[in-house]
Amino acid sequence: MVTNIVYILIGLILCFVLYIAFRAINTGMEAKKANKIVDITKENNLSSQEDLVSKLNELKELHEKKILNDEEFSAAKKKILGE
Repeated sequence: MVTNIVYILIGLILCFVLYIAFRAINTGMEAKKANKIVDITKENNLSSQEDLVSKLNELKELHEKKILNDEEFSAAKKKILGE
C-alpha cells in the first residue's frame, strides 16, 4: 500500500516536471519568434534610414553643383523628409 502511494507521488512529480519543461520550451520558442520579428523590423528601419541618407546626400550634391536653386532644394528636401 505504501509503495503504491510512493509510485503515485513519483508519477505526479514526473508529470509536474514534464509540464514545467514543456512550458519553458514553449516560452523559449515564443521569445525566439518575437526576437526574429524585432530583428526584421530593425533591418527594415536601417535600410530605410540608409536610403533616406543617400537621397539627402544626392540632393545636397545637386544643390552644391548649382543644379538646384535654394527653393528647389528646400522643396525636394521637404518631400524626401515627408514634411
